[in-house]
Amino acid sequence: MDKETHGARLRTAMAARGMTRKDLASMVNRGERTITNWTTAETLPDDTDRAKLRRIFPSYDDPGDPVEVAILGSELTDDRQFLLIGTYKRMLREQAGERDAV
Repeated sequence: MDKETHGARLRTAMAARGMTRKDLASMVNRGERTITNWTTAETLPDDTDRAKLRRIFPSYDDPGDPVEVAILGSELTDDRQFLLIGTYKRMLREQAGERDAV
């Protein structure tokens, strides 16, 4: 996984839990600057730190839905990415309901 994808997924996982960089830094025993570097695609965590992150966010680095991955990798701002992903998930739920009704 490249740095940009990892950073986007980590930011998304943190936002979903309402977690700040300071919160995460405390949980993985790293400095806030390290967390910033991970979330802004400056650096990638090593295998040990990634294992810690998976314990906190079990599937944050799974490939995931290709549409969501594409949105998170886009140039859209974070708030627009979240809005678009929310709309996409709502449409999937509606479509599933339409199939069930037939």
